[in-house]
Amino acid sequence: MSSKEIEKPIPTNTALDDCDKYSKIHHYGNVEKAKRLCNNFARLNKFLVTNNKSDVNHCNFLNYWFNSEFSQTCYSENNCIRDVYNGMDTYLQDNDEYTTLNCELCKINNDKLNKMNKLFNLHKNYSKLNTIISSKSEQDKKEILTLSTQCCAHYSDVSYLCNGDNENKNPEFCKKLNDFKSKYDELNKKVDKPGPDFYDYFIKLSECPNNKIITTAVTGSIIGLIPLFGVLYKFTPMGQVFRSKIGIMNNDINNTDEDMTNISLMGQDSDNISSRQGTYNIKYQSL
Repeated sequence: MSSKEIEKPIPTNTALDDCDKYSKIHHYGNVEKAKRLCNNFARLNKFLVTNNKSDVNHCNFLNYWFNSEFSQTCYSENNCIRDVYNGMDTYLQDNDEYTTLNCELCKINNDKLNKMNKLFNLHKNYSKLNTIISSKSEQDKKEILTLSTQCCAHYSDVSYLCNGDNENKNPEFCKKLNDFKSKYDELNKKVDKPGPDFYDYFIKLSECPNNKIITTAVTGSIIGLIPLFGVLYKFTPMGQVFRSKIGIMNNDINNTDEDMTNISLMGQDSDNISSRQGTYNIKYQSL
């Protein structure tokens, strides 16, 4: 299963008419937002139903997805995630193409949801990096710097939570973060192998500054790093990394004009979300 499947436009067999009717009845203050939520839910539900791996807990991911959606400002805090899911699930069951997963959803507190979002973004970027590096795609090698920079930012943002005594306070999260680190470190070995000069574009986690200076500007996209580059470039150990990596990119652009002209769905453990609110069993598997 590929994360790209979820990112595609809504397929023709999605219950668009049903969602249009639903959004007019249950609009949560915004009809278009409600219709989009319904469409995306119908598409995601269909994807989950067809992904029948025994080691994947669909309800865990669905719970994370709903919480992530409702954390956005376009939805009212008064909307109960469980009630919204149950209402939408019941309404769509009249459609022959819809199959219910019979999930019991609950609200995840903001602190845990933020940690889960970090894990999500780390594994998402890892998956993209692994694909580029494994395919040895010269065309996409410059994206390695962007993706590994994002990984570095997200990792630095939360790694302090697992230092010293902090790890005892966040055992489940730290286990998942260490699992990511182990997978990411394996990429170091791949970029060190003979072949494309991916090493020049890849930032190791050991090259990331382990402090809070990077935490306040990162919002999940490379845009969030722009105000940070000046500070990092001049005053932190990471500046040396950026200088070397960006220098490589500038040389490539100047010397080769031609170079100017690319889930599995999150694996979920089988823990019951109603008894373990905010589980961290959230990851991207490489394609």
